[in-house]
Amino acid sequence: MGYAIARVKITELDEFLETFSGRGLEKRREHGCRGVLVHQSVEDPTEMINVFDWDREGFEAFMADPEVPGIMEAAGLQKRPDVTFVERVAELEA
Repeated sequence: MGYAIARVKITELDEFLETFSGRGLEKRREHGCRGVLVHQSVEDPTEMINVFDWDREGFEAFMADPEVPGIMEAAGLQKRPDVTFVERVAELEA
C-alpha cells in the first residue's frame, strides 16, 4: 500500500481547509485517494505536511488533472507540493 507525503506552503489555514475538504476532497476521490492526515508545522504555520493514503499512479493522475491547478490556487498554495512516495514496511507498538 502506498502513501504520498506532501509538503506545501499556504497563505491562510481556513482558506486551505475549506478548499481541501471540499473541492479538493472530491477531486482526490476521483483519482483513488483513500484518505489523508493533515498536519501543520509548529515552527512555520504556513507549512502543511499531509500524508495521503494514495498510490503513486493515482497521485500523478490527480496532479495531471487540468482542474487541479485552480483548486490548489483556491486553497492558497504558494507553489506545487513537494512530494515523497513511501510504503509502510512495519507498524510497531510504542
